[in-house]
Amino acid sequence: MLGGSSSMNAGIYTRGNHKDYDNWAALGNPGWSFSDLLPLFIRAENFLVKDISPRDAYYHGNGGHRGYFPVSHAYNSELLPAFIQAGRSLGFPYNHDYNGASQNGFSKVQIASEEGIRHSTAKAYLTPVRHRRNLHVVLNTRVSRIVIDETTKTAKGVEYLTEGGSTRFVSARREVILSAGAFASPQILMLSGIGPKAELRRHGIRPIVDLRVGENMQSHAGPGGLSFSIERNAGFDVPQLFTARLVPTTLQYISKGDGPFSTASGYEGIAFVNTSYERDPDWPDIELFFGTLTIGTDGGIFYRRRLGLTEEVWKSYGGLLLKPGFEIFPFVMRPKSRGKLLLRSANVLDHPMIIGNFFKHPDDVRRTIEAIRLVLKLGEQPSFKKFGAKFYSRPLPGCRHLKQFTDRYWECHMRHFTYLIWHDVGTCKMGPPTDPAAVVDPTLRVYGVRKLRVADASIMPVITTGHPMGTCIVIGEKASDLIKSFHNL
Repeated sequence: MLGGSSSMNAGIYTRGNHKDYDNWAALGNPGWSFSDLLPLFIRAENFLVKDISPRDAYYHGNGGHRGYFPVSHAYNSELLPAFIQAGRSLGFPYNHDYNGASQNGFSKVQIASEEGIRHSTAKAYLTPVRHRRNLHVVLNTRVSRIVIDETTKTAKGVEYLTEGGSTRFVSARREVILSAGAFASPQILMLSGIGPKAELRRHGIRPIVDLRVGENMQSHAGPGGLSFSIERNAGFDVPQLFTARLVPTTLQYISKGDGPFSTASGYEGIAFVNTSYERDPDWPDIELFFGTLTIGTDGGIFYRRRLGLTEEVWKSYGGLLLKPGFEIFPFVMRPKSRGKLLLRSANVLDHPMIIGNFFKHPDDVRRTIEAIRLVLKLGEQPSFKKFGAKFYSRPLPGCRHLKQFTDRYWECHMRHFTYLIWHDVGTCKMGPPTDPAAVVDPTLRVYGVRKLRVADASIMPVITTGHPMGTCIVIGEKASDLIKSFHNL
């Protein structure tokens, strides 16, 4: 898919926290601090959010700048102000621009959209230059490996499979840039002989460079199904949108580029807050993601199919909540748990094995439990109560043997109903030569191989505080500058 995950995700745009990048630099990656990357964030975006303060405008080019990637506020329903007010009731500030001076507080979601039309990275960057003579896009193919001269340890080019099953080769005069994402990039490296030598030999692959490819995997995981029912529909009602409200909603979208069809998958609000375990007040350790759907209101289209809930869980838990409502998803932003990716075989068409290890570290469990209790408090605030908000307290199958709402119950809940938002990063870690886990150096060049770089979510040493699409874009911008500088272009 052209544009990768940006063409299929919810389009949520967050840069991450300033301290995320300062931490990257402190880990031995010069050139990756927030002050280094801010000009690239500004260069990339066409910031369309209105009424920001002069303090926040500094972080967006002070107006008048028009980059490739549009950023605007998402459509919101009546429930979004209730979410923001609930946060205020508990002492959290409203933040008009969490991509500005400060990340803290409750906010409207910013998305990659202009006039109601979503933008992928392909639409933003590829479409404007699609007629260039030096650009050739090959569709319906799968890269099988990077061809490396084993004597000189130099990347010679890329081998790929066509839709018809034939193998073709493209040579590289200058270098190869691998940008296949947190799962495919490490898989391709390992299939090319770059990775843990024991893992490669297990599949009959000759090791060329022994690097810890596939390790350091991080993601944002939280408990699903923290649903609240309400007495009247005030959110994103999927059945009504495609039946009773189809015509007016469609006309609203066509004529104004607004309305429910411009939604970010029903997600409207976002909050960055601290638990009692985080000592730095300016580096929130929790995100609360607010969506105006529940586990049951869409008839199972979202949860049952996309998350693969079993028949038992659906019939005895999710399918019984048929009222309109909302959910709040809590996620630990910088989890200490680490997963890994392994090859299933030496065949590129066999998907790799993904071992998430979510909630393996007890600190992630403790922070998530505290965040769950905050979610329950938010739902009890007057701004939600005026809609008749009521927490869906049915016990989750698999956890009924535990006393409900205890720490042990919530730990069971998060392990049985783990909700992922596909923020997987870190499997080709960037780091200095002294870091034994590093796969690429701070200029994104693969250690031990000439003329080969990686530029995608896999290079992140530590996951960012928020949704990583914005970070992936700035990694691309940074890679562009690094490549041009290296070749004196």
